[in-house]
Amino acid sequence: MSDHNDSDQSFEEINDSLYIKGATDGLPVVPPTEERVEEMLRGTDLPRDHVLGRLGNQDDPLTVEQLAASGVMAGCRPIHLPVLVAGGRALADPASSSMTFSVSTTGWAYLWMVNGPIREEINIQSESGAFGPGFRANRVIGRALGLAYKNTTRIHPGEKDMATLGNPFKYSLLAGENEEQSPWDPYHVSHGHAKEESTITLAGPSSFVTWTPYRNEPEYILEGMIYHMDPYMTGSGEHKTVWHLICPYSAEQLQQANLSKSDIKEYVCNNSYMNRQKYARGKYQDRELERDDKGEIPSLQMAQISDPDSLKIATVGGPGTVNGIIGPSIGGPVTKLIEYPDNWDELVEEYTVEPNWIKSSQYFE
Repeated sequence: MSDHNDSDQSFEEINDSLYIKGATDGLPVVPPTEERVEEMLRGTDLPRDHVLGRLGNQDDPLTVEQLAASGVMAGCRPIHLPVLVAGGRALADPASSSMTFSVSTTGWAYLWMVNGPIREEINIQSESGAFGPGFRANRVIGRALGLAYKNTTRIHPGEKDMATLGNPFKYSLLAGENEEQSPWDPYHVSHGHAKEESTITLAGPSSFVTWTPYRNEPEYILEGMIYHMDPYMTGSGEHKTVWHLICPYSAEQLQQANLSKSDIKEYVCNNSYMNRQKYARGKYQDRELERDDKGEIPSLQMAQISDPDSLKIATVGGPGTVNGIIGPSIGGPVTKLIEYPDNWDELVEEYTVEPNWIKSSQYFE
């Protein structure tokens, strides 16, 4: 939290000071003054010194106050704090492997998927452009959680964060699932939560691919799911997952063919194969030919996805036929319940701002 008041220093001076300290993500931030942090804390009934968990390899405590300050810096409002609290708990869960994907040379990102009624209550976009610009909640929540991790564990590029190239998705890769247009149970329901509950799910992916099926028929959609997985996108069970984001139109086509999520996962798992040497990237080239336990020469083909449970499916997006693949993802995924403060209805009424741009060609005239 800033020890300066707005009256003492200009916006630019405070930003320069925080940037020099390595407390920003490189973009301008809202100065986290005592007044702003106090206002942000209206979004939770937890005390400001409550420890949500411990982050990094030094077990640094993440407090509600630190999270609120990060929310202020990222541009959040008090209605975003319940999501931040659940996200902070996800980061602190050892199963998330958040330390690994925060510092690895691979440059993993933070993928956040939000489910439940809170999407509508605070305008988390799940339809057109859900992962793109233009939606405050989607962008500021993910950004705040990244700032919270960075500043709690004090990681900086080239020091602890050793990503060779870096990853732009570390800024904010957050969307809601389009539950209303999905033919299947929402992600959080598939993982043990009630539909009326709200949750946030964290995973640590490294890449994002979008693709369009050759024809909008089930067999071509399934083929596209397999074909557009880069060889690097492997799924091998626990802590190694690949996310398939299916747009509503493609999801409807699959459902009309009576394909459940389980059916789709089984099909992709059983039909996605890759060249063993290509996957190993030369690993076996200098070794003598090895035989398996039966004395037979092993096949050059191997399953790209060896466990259906390592495939995660969610319906995201609006009109169109574009689908997405995010992965491979290490850690988790972990899902945390979002808890509301007693004054929730009051906060929603006070802080919700509805976007009101004209969704027609007149917008460009």
